[in-house]
Amino acid sequence: MTGPVLQTERLTLRRPGASDEKAMLGFLMSPRAEFYGGPMDLANAWRKFATYVGQWDLRGYGMFAVVLTDTGETIGMAGPFHPGEFDEPEMSWLLSDAAHEGKGYAREASAAVLHHLFHDLGWQGVISYIDPANAPSLALAERLGARRDPSAVSPLPGCDTYRHMAPELVQ
Repeated sequence: MTGPVLQTERLTLRRPGASDEKAMLGFLMSPRAEFYGGPMDLANAWRKFATYVGQWDLRGYGMFAVVLTDTGETIGMAGPFHPGEFDEPEMSWLLSDAAHEGKGYAREASAAVLHHLFHDLGWQGVISYIDPANAPSLALAERLGARRDPSAVSPLPGCDTYRHMAPELVQ
């Protein structure tokens, strides 16, 4: 199965695969993965990455590998994560290395994915579960237009739920 390819000014977003394994396992086994269940050992990191890859076949959508167009380097992932225990998909994002922070990549990638979900797939909204201690993700969610939804219970302990709405539904 193939997936859509999204292009931004600096990034290519595509279905993840074997070429993204090194960057993603490195992330998941590092302290940077604190808010993604990490750091993990190799076996659990591999299973988590395999979940990201396999979701495309099971759901028909998933997180995109975020790749620098000019170099081909995988720098993270962004998109809807929807494991079996979640009632609805979660818009998620991550940068695999601190060297990529502060350059607007996460915002650029996430905005492209949200546009795809709302305009190409017709989604009305999507949620993000964010740990209140994860200040960078909270700030990005708000910059993307998400608002805290206290009525939606997060399946992830200690996380708040933020809701992204299709632009035509935002008042």
